[in-house]
Amino acid sequence: MESRKGYIWRNACLLLAGVLHVLGSRGPLDLEIARKLTHPEREDIVLMEWGYDREVQEIAIEIQTPLASSLALGFGSDNSINKTDFVVAGWNEHNETYFYDAHTEDDWPPVKDKSQDYVLLNLSRNDTHTVMRVWRKFFTCDRHDQEIENDTVRLTVVIGDGEQLELTDYNTFRKSVFFLEILCHPEYPEVMIPYDFKIKDFLVPESDTTYACTFLPMPRVTKKHHVVRYELIEDPATAGIVHHILIYFCANNTILTSEVGDCYGQDSRFSQCMSATLGWAVGGEPFDYPDDTGISIGTDMDPQYVRIEIHYSNFENKEGLIDNSGIRIYYTPELRPHDCGTLMTGVFTFPMQFIPPGCEKFRNYGICDTRLMEEVLNETIPDLTVRTYLLHGHLTARSLRVMHYRNGTLIGSLGEDKKYDFSFQQIRNLPNEITVKMGDIIVVECTSNTMDREGVTFGGPSSLNEMCIGFLFYYPLVPIAACWSYMDIHYVAEAIGLQRADSIMDAILNVDSFEWDDESRANAQKAVMTVTHLAMAESREGKRANETLSLPTISLPPPYHCEEDSSEL
Repeated sequence: MESRKGYIWRNACLLLAGVLHVLGSRGPLDLEIARKLTHPEREDIVLMEWGYDREVQEIAIEIQTPLASSLALGFGSDNSINKTDFVVAGWNEHNETYFYDAHTEDDWPPVKDKSQDYVLLNLSRNDTHTVMRVWRKFFTCDRHDQEIENDTVRLTVVIGDGEQLELTDYNTFRKSVFFLEILCHPEYPEVMIPYDFKIKDFLVPESDTTYACTFLPMPRVTKKHHVVRYELIEDPATAGIVHHILIYFCANNTILTSEVGDCYGQDSRFSQCMSATLGWAVGGEPFDYPDDTGISIGTDMDPQYVRIEIHYSNFENKEGLIDNSGIRIYYTPELRPHDCGTLMTGVFTFPMQFIPPGCEKFRNYGICDTRLMEEVLNETIPDLTVRTYLLHGHLTARSLRVMHYRNGTLIGSLGEDKKYDFSFQQIRNLPNEITVKMGDIIVVECTSNTMDREGVTFGGPSSLNEMCIGFLFYYPLVPIAACWSYMDIHYVAEAIGLQRADSIMDAILNVDSFEWDDESRANAQKAVMTVTHLAMAESREGKRANETLSLPTISLPPPYHCEEDSSEL
């Protein structure tokens, strides 16, 4: 039987399943979600709206473009135009409409599919705009059609004046979206107080990667309040330079400074406060906590200070950039039933994680053994309810998933994206809340592509390094900051034929100078699947517990089952 809290959550969040079925499976779907596609050289926009039915696996999509006589809407798995799923529509020279399902192979223009799996619901235009609405199934069993799953989709909209639609930078709009987004309609309290965390007037260095940190006070309140929403404070001067902002809650015995310094430099004060509680990454949007949860502030147990971390990616080495970006929270005295927290899981950020060059798909893993959370706190921890997640990787990351094991068996997913986009790091709600029991194992898998790299990519803070992190938003709050692991790099190095090094750093240097080939890449991947990990749990106060673990059985997610490939019909 569904729990009371599950019932409340399911009904509080609009899953867009079964919204309207009046006319059967192709009946109207409410277009509940909207995004704008902008263009760096144009003032006009493309407005896109969509709605879906998760139960019967259908989606309706509408685009409103500047006035055009031809248009193409594409769905891709990466940022190239190759192998993109398109629908093409417009009016010919006789003012007759045309519409067809198509795809690109290696170049433009799109080629008509043998199987026509999109249905045109509307194609119209007036003096200023053109509108197209289409319908399709999530899975068409046509290899040329993009499957609609819990993944990022790269949208491409091309508009033109003639039937022969040309592809140019000026007539092309692009954006990444998450089609299966779950909308929550928050009920805001009557009193919401804004408060800003910012590093003021910070001169961004010319180097390609900077991690700037300092300590900032929490709002001064004399009784308990709940943070119920937060959002980015964007400084136009550094738009595109700020990669992510994290707010770490500090223990009240933290050694503080008002200076701004390198988060990962020599100043040990900035290695304190590892409880990442609020976060924004490039492409992220404002985040509202579910109506029955909030972040507690104002009690004796809550932090009086936070550490703010801003990651700048100044790859063009621009000079004289002054930044005033930050995070704005909204807090209220109107308390909610549950205090919530954020758990950081995945791979401990250190060069023991590595990806050889020339890999199309190389997988790394981080393990969280929840038993360590009880060990480090020396107390019993109740079941945790997870509702929301944020996946975080860097430029080589192509796929991330957070796997949930109980008694050695994979029982579900705590978040996934097989088409991860570094420029679109969105906090996402789960379709249903998930219970994590103490003793469960959480495994974060990150799949990377290094076909364009000549050297080894190591784990590290730079965007040119790699990370493999899953942030889980949960309740009730426990004072745990992170639960993650790193692998035994000596084992993997020996598996590719290197002699055992005297230290971890020597092993890293040996791996970095190794001459890679297909055999050694395959051997490294096999070793990563069998290597032992040092798994760790860390409290808000910095206490740690650890143990040596091996990965549970890892299997790739099964594809959607199709009786036959309709693209060959």
